[in-house]
Amino acid sequence: MPRDYAQPEAATLDLDVVRVVAASERGNRHDGVVLLEPDEFAEPAIVAVPAMASTWLDGDGYWREAARRLDLVGLAQRRMDDAGGRDCLSATSHLPRHDSLGTDGTLGNMTTAGNLALAIATACQNDTMHAHIGVGPRIEDMERLREALGQPAIHLIGIGRGGWVASRYAERYPRHVGRMLLDSSWDADGSVAEAMEARVEERGRTIRRAVAALIADPARYHGGDDVAAIHRRLGRLPPLAYATWTRHIVDADDLAAVLVLGTLSARHATMSTPVLRNALVSAERVVDIDVDVPIRRSAGWMLDRLDADRSGDPYGFGPRASNASPALTASVFATRCNDGSWGSDRSYWRTRTRDLRATWPSAVGNESFQGMVCSEWPTAFAPSSVPDLVGAPPFLMVHAEFDDEAPLRPAAMMLQGHANASMVVARNLRAHGVLARRDRACVSELAGRFLVDGTLPAAKLSNCRLPLQPTMP
Repeated sequence: MPRDYAQPEAATLDLDVVRVVAASERGNRHDGVVLLEPDEFAEPAIVAVPAMASTWLDGDGYWREAARRLDLVGLAQRRMDDAGGRDCLSATSHLPRHDSLGTDGTLGNMTTAGNLALAIATACQNDTMHAHIGVGPRIEDMERLREALGQPAIHLIGIGRGGWVASRYAERYPRHVGRMLLDSSWDADGSVAEAMEARVEERGRTIRRAVAALIADPARYHGGDDVAAIHRRLGRLPPLAYATWTRHIVDADDLAAVLVLGTLSARHATMSTPVLRNALVSAERVVDIDVDVPIRRSAGWMLDRLDADRSGDPYGFGPRASNASPALTASVFATRCNDGSWGSDRSYWRTRTRDLRATWPSAVGNESFQGMVCSEWPTAFAPSSVPDLVGAPPFLMVHAEFDDEAPLRPAAMMLQGHANASMVVARNLRAHGVLARRDRACVSELAGRFLVDGTLPAAKLSNCRLPLQPTMP
């Protein structure tokens, strides 16, 4: 591929292609190629493509038919340099680190964050790839791949940010798209900054639901009935515990466990996990007897997370980025910064952080740090916020009702903005990625059928509910 499509003869780079050939016998029906466009921090194509192909072969009738008819292809992503640990993120590892922006909004912490953001953006400009990663070159790489495969059109599966990219390919090359299936997609009509902030909002709604469930039964959870008081108790958690535990609160049991640990940590200044584990074991019943065991179990799990996530979420990319290499994280910074319009005013992101904290108490982490980095980044390209998909074929979106990584609400807005879009929602499911889940047969069947023969659901918006639990005798 050309490194720079504006100067295609200047330099090239190699991108690996992984192809799992359709399982049908030669001469039988063959319906072309499906390109898997992955999410951020996804496994590399050499892992992800065979894994998905295996899922198809082990799936229901439609997925097995897809495996028989369709080649599944993956194209490696462009990456920042990671040779010898000389990537641009590692180059800043010696600099002072900021505490969670959701916990510490002081000028000193904001200044530390801003200085680190400037250092990261400056160091990454020394990498020759920094301006050649993002949606612009990606869709041209996809088009070069289509030509190399000799296909008049390719089918697309986009996951998370990959759905955002696939939508832009469909805008640029509508006649080269067959069937497009978007799984847990970002809102293609929105900006990268909005996708970043949507995670804050969804986490805030999750915590609000947990608070509402807890105060609805004060006798059961012993948490009182004052919403503001519960948020104050969360705010008094030690910064590292706050940054870690609030990212993992899902329901009232988790919230009650965090409040119990907050009470114990206030009594034990060392805040070490062994001390808290011992205090939890020796503590009397912490809530109503019916939920004492599950809440103690949740508290133990939260302590496990504290041990595992000692760095918290320093860049605001979420739990899936916790084991990513510095070079991969730098590459994600490059894609986000190059793909968005972030402004150049560092103080804006300080103000925006305060605004988010006022709206979503206990839900703000370091997401706005990305804005700080990108405001110092020499943006290479920023796509239009709303792609024109009128010329693209009808496409299908599938989504979990509760998706912390790519929330449903923005995706539903995208659905309403495009007449040729349909969506299937897995109700009451908390997940990111629902395409071929065994526990959502109706989602899997509708998605598999669409991929095999292009049949869309009868309704623009369909709901698949949890399977009914068997009645105990």
